[in-house]
Amino acid sequence: MVKKLQLDCKTRWNSTYIMLKIAIPYRKVFERLGELDRNYVCPPPNDWIFASIVCDKLELFYDLTELFSGTKYVTANLFFPKVCEIKLKIKSWEHDEHEKIREMSAAMIEKYDKYWTDIHGLMAVAVILDPRLKMTMLHACYIALFGEENAEIYVEEAHELLSDLMKHYQVKEHDYVGTSSSGACSSVDAAVVLSIFKTLAANKKTNSYVRSKNELDLYLDENTLPHDDNYFDILGWWKLEGTRYPTLRQIARDILAIPITTVASESAFSTSGRVLSEHRSRLTPKILEALMCGQSWLRHTLKDDGDRVNSFWSCLEDIQEEMKEDSCITTADSD
Repeated sequence: MVKKLQLDCKTRWNSTYIMLKIAIPYRKVFERLGELDRNYVCPPPNDWIFASIVCDKLELFYDLTELFSGTKYVTANLFFPKVCEIKLKIKSWEHDEHEKIREMSAAMIEKYDKYWTDIHGLMAVAVILDPRLKMTMLHACYIALFGEENAEIYVEEAHELLSDLMKHYQVKEHDYVGTSSSGACSSVDAAVVLSIFKTLAANKKTNSYVRSKNELDLYLDENTLPHDDNYFDILGWWKLEGTRYPTLRQIARDILAIPITTVASESAFSTSGRVLSEHRSRLTPKILEALMCGQSWLRHTLKDDGDRVNSFWSCLEDIQEEMKEDSCITTADSD
């Protein structure tokens, strides 16, 4: 999503989900630790139950982050149905029995609506450009979000947007052709120029804009391809089959390449970028880990908790001693 929303979604929601998913199976271990260590305060049973509920609800965002981000980025035709799924899920939390869940839903919907206003038009066009989905998927998504009465309005807006893009791309094409042919022959007379002008005007009137409408209509009139969960190479389809729709093919080339996020998953999940600057790029992994752990601990009332402060410094001392031992072993091996 947009940068602010993306940071909130990925950094907070996904990190919370991962931590809860790892911790919940070890509930008995934490309870046992509370019995053995008097200084350890084990979370009460209600907190464990609430953590399980939150984990189940945040699983959707983790799965979508895996889809939208990573080393293999997807094309824009997959974004719209998933973004609609997010809205439906968040909307269903408005009447949850837990107040925290309801508050979380309200905050998430506010940020979601800002993102939706900016991007839903282009994402809808990307759906139309998927030969498996086309207008049918748009109807389904908009009906689920806004009901049957309002769905047709949004579908028509998406169709008009794609039609306007068709005209825009064809104007660009004609401008390019006219520029490239200028100066090709400097010895023509006025009659020849007039003849060329009439030909271009007739072609523009009968072939350009009419063809753009027919091209889109022909594409939409074709039956949709079978839709399954298997990988579909939409770029390969437009490369081969899209030769029948030259203008739509150019639009697909640009629209399908639009990313859903301006923040890469690596920078959203990793906090090392805030620790390792260009002036501190020679920190060892162990020191970096200690700094990141220390940053987390210091944010949670370390001033009033002497035990945590002592544990933090003892951790640093242990790492320092271990590094000295490794250095001595390396020196001995070199000798």
